[in-house]
Amino acid sequence: MNHGKNRPFLLAGALSAALLSACAPGRSDPVAGGGGGSARSMEEHFSGRVQPNLDFCRTCHVPGGVADVENGHDFMLSSSRSQDLANLRASWERLGRNNPTSRILLMSSGQEMPHTGGAPWPVGSAQYRNMEILLKCFENPGACGGLLGGGLDTGELLPLLGSSRGGHRWFDYCEGKDDSAVLPEDPRALVQPGVNDGKAVYYNAWWKDCHADPEAVNERAHPKNCGELRASHDRGAVLMKGLGKVGAGSFFAATAEGGLFSTTAEGYNTLWRIWGLSERPDNFDELVRERFGLPRTTERSPYPLPGEDPNLSDGGSGQLPASLTQTRSADGKWSGRIGLNCHGCHSGQIGTPQDGPGLGLAYGSGNPNGDVSVIARDLGLTGAPAISAFALFSTQRGTNNAAFFNIAALGGVRPDLSLLDTLRSGSNASGDNPAWWNMGHRPLKFWNGSFPSDAVRVDLAFFTPLGGGDSAGFVSEHAQDADHWVLAQKAPMYPKTIDIPLAEQGAILFHSKDLWGEGLDNPAQRPAGGNGSCASCHGAYSPRFVHDPAYLADPALEGVASFVVPRAVIRTDFARANTDNEGVSQALSRTSIGYPETADAGPGHDCGAQTRAATRGADRELGYLAPPLYGAWATAPYLHNGSVPDAWTLLKPSERPRLWRRVSTPARADQAGKVVMGFDTDIARAYDPQKLGWNYEVLSCGMGTIPFLDCDLLNPEEDPLLRALINALYGNLLAAWNIGNATSLLQFTPQQIEDRKIYNSNYFSQGNEGHDFTAVLTDQERHALIEYLKTL
Repeated sequence: MNHGKNRPFLLAGALSAALLSACAPGRSDPVAGGGGGSARSMEEHFSGRVQPNLDFCRTCHVPGGVADVENGHDFMLSSSRSQDLANLRASWERLGRNNPTSRILLMSSGQEMPHTGGAPWPVGSAQYRNMEILLKCFENPGACGGLLGGGLDTGELLPLLGSSRGGHRWFDYCEGKDDSAVLPEDPRALVQPGVNDGKAVYYNAWWKDCHADPEAVNERAHPKNCGELRASHDRGAVLMKGLGKVGAGSFFAATAEGGLFSTTAEGYNTLWRIWGLSERPDNFDELVRERFGLPRTTERSPYPLPGEDPNLSDGGSGQLPASLTQTRSADGKWSGRIGLNCHGCHSGQIGTPQDGPGLGLAYGSGNPNGDVSVIARDLGLTGAPAISAFALFSTQRGTNNAAFFNIAALGGVRPDLSLLDTLRSGSNASGDNPAWWNMGHRPLKFWNGSFPSDAVRVDLAFFTPLGGGDSAGFVSEHAQDADHWVLAQKAPMYPKTIDIPLAEQGAILFHSKDLWGEGLDNPAQRPAGGNGSCASCHGAYSPRFVHDPAYLADPALEGVASFVVPRAVIRTDFARANTDNEGVSQALSRTSIGYPETADAGPGHDCGAQTRAATRGADRELGYLAPPLYGAWATAPYLHNGSVPDAWTLLKPSERPRLWRRVSTPARADQAGKVVMGFDTDIARAYDPQKLGWNYEVLSCGMGTIPFLDCDLLNPEEDPLLRALINALYGNLLAAWNIGNATSLLQFTPQQIEDRKIYNSNYFSQGNEGHDFTAVLTDQERHALIEYLKTL
C-alpha cells in the first residue's frame, strides 16, 4: 500500500479523536460492534461484544506477527475472522481453561506478565467483562443464558495509526477558522507538576510561561486569536526564511544590510578558485550546495553573477542555497552582500519536492548534511574573515557544537562559584540539532532541557545586531514572531510504502511493551515513572492510546514529551550534559537570554536555565530530554550527538559502528575527483527503509582522520592513552574543544574535506553508547517499531 494513498486512513485517526466526545456510547444492534442490546446466544455475544476487540489481538497474535514466538503460541488467531471463535476456544484450552480465571484475562489485564501488548483490558473494563462471560460460557454452556445479560458496550475503537506530524495545536485549530477565533490553551502549558502522575507517559519537567507580564519583559504577548497568530507567523517567516526578502535576518546584523558576518557577491563568485578549479564551473550553484551541505531552495533567492548589478537584475541571476541570503535595505535596495542564517544547521535536504509534500528543503529538520567548518573557511577567504570563527564549531560534517552556553555564560558570571564552574565546565561538544517540527510538543528545549520552550530570546541570539543600537531590543521584539514560524513547521510524511499491519504491531509495542518486564533482565536502570515503554519517555501518538486515560491526563497532550532522562537510564555520552553545570546555569540565568526579570516570578515563571538545582528540584537529575518523535524517519542519524546512523542500530546497540561514513552524491563524470560532493540525499538511491536511515559504509580501526586516536591498533577494545588525555582536557577546560578545532582552518584539500565525512565515535563527546535498554527487543519487534515510526 502506498503511504500517500493511505493518507485518508491516517487522517481518520485524528478525525475520530476529534469526534470522540460526540459519539453515542450505546448501540441497539448486538452484532454491530459492541452493541447495547442483549445477546440471545453465545455466538451473538461473541460476534457483537468480543470479536471487535479481537482485532487488537489479531494485530500481533497471528502467524508472522510479533507474538508468533514460543511463549505466544498458546494464544493464536488467524487472518480469517470466521475462524476467531474456534481459535479462541482452542487457545483457551491450551492456556488451562478457567483456573479459576483464564490466563487470557490475566495477561490482557496486566495481572500476569509479561504481555508485550500491555494491559488493554483492565479488570472491570467492558472488554474484560465480555471476555469473562464468553469464557464462562465455554466452561459451562448450560449456565451461559443467565450470563449473557451482563455484557457491556465497548464503544468505538479508535485506530492504532494516526499522527498530527508535529507543529502546534494552534495552527491545526486555526485551519479554516476566522481571524477572530480565540486560541485554545497551549497544550504544553498543561505539563505542570503532578499532571500525569501514575500514568503510562512520564513527565518530570514543566512548562514555564515567560510572557505572563509582557510589559515587564519588553516582549510581544502571546497571540490571543487566529488573526494575531497568523500575522506573527508571517512576520517570522520573512525574518527566518531569508530568500533576499526585505526584513530577512542574517547573522549578527538583524535585518540590516551587510555586517561583519557577511561576504560580498564578488567574493562569493570566486569560490571556485578557492576550490582549486581552473575556471568557473557551469554548475557552480549546485557545487556550492554540495560542498557546503546546504539544501536547495525552491523559491527564488538571488545573488548577482559576475558583471551583474543586483539593482538592475532584481537581485541577480544566481541562486543561493538555504542558509545564505542577499541582504537588502529597508527601502528594498539590494546590497550585493550575502549573509548567513539559521538553516545551515537547522534545515536539511531530504529527497526532492517530487518525492512528496514537505520534502526537498525540509525546514526545521536539522541539517545532518552541512559542514559548518567548510562553509566558514571558504566564505572567510572571500573577504569575510569574521565568518572564519564558525570553523571552530565542528569536527566533522553533520554536527556542530554551536550551543556554546558556557561561553555565553561568561556574560553573567560573578566572582563566586559560578565563575570557577564556568571556567572548568569543559567544551560544549558535538551535537545534532533537534527537529523544529517537534517544538510545539516540547515544554523544554535543547537536548538537555536547558531552557523553557517559551524562553524564545535564545533562539534569535545569532541575529543579535552588533555594532551599536538596541541589540537586546531587537531580539525581544522579534523572537516571538520567529518562534511562531518555527511552531508551524510540520514533519514530512514518509514517502515510501508502509506495511500497515506491521506498523499496527509497532504501535502496540511502542505504547505497551515494558522494556523492563519480567524475564527481560534489562541491565539499564528503570525510569522513575511511566509504563516502561517507548511512549513512557517519548509521548503517546496512536489515537487509541492518546484517548486512553491510563496514558494521558488529557488527549491534548498527544505527542508531548517532557522527561529529562537521567544518566543512569539513558547511559549515552554525557559530555554535553556535563557542560551545563551549576555555575554555567546560574550565570546563564543572569544574561538576557535567561530572562533574569523572571527570577522572582515564582516556580511557574522562572525562565532561567532549567539545569539549575533550584529549577530542577530535588527529584530531577541532569540528563537528556527525550524528544517527541514526529518525523523521526527523516532525522537520522540519531542520539543527541548524531552518533548512531539509523534506527535499526539505535534499537540494536550491538550492531552500532564505531567508525562510519555516509555515502556521497555521485559527482558528474567530468568533475569526479575534482570537486567535493555532499552526502547523498536521494531517497530512492541512498535511503534504507529497512533500517530507517541513510546508507553508510562501516570503516575499520585506524581509517579515521587521526588513526591512533580512532582506536588502539594493537588493542581495539581499549581506549588509547592519547584519547583519554584529550578527553580530560576537553571535559574540564572552557572552550578547549573549540580551540582544538582551529586546525580546521588549515584543511582545504578535497581529501581532507572527505575525511571530515567520517563519524568517529571514539572522539570526545561523540560516543555512540547508551539508549541500550532496547537491547531486550527481538529483531521482529524492532522491524515493527521501525514500521510504526514511519507513520509519525
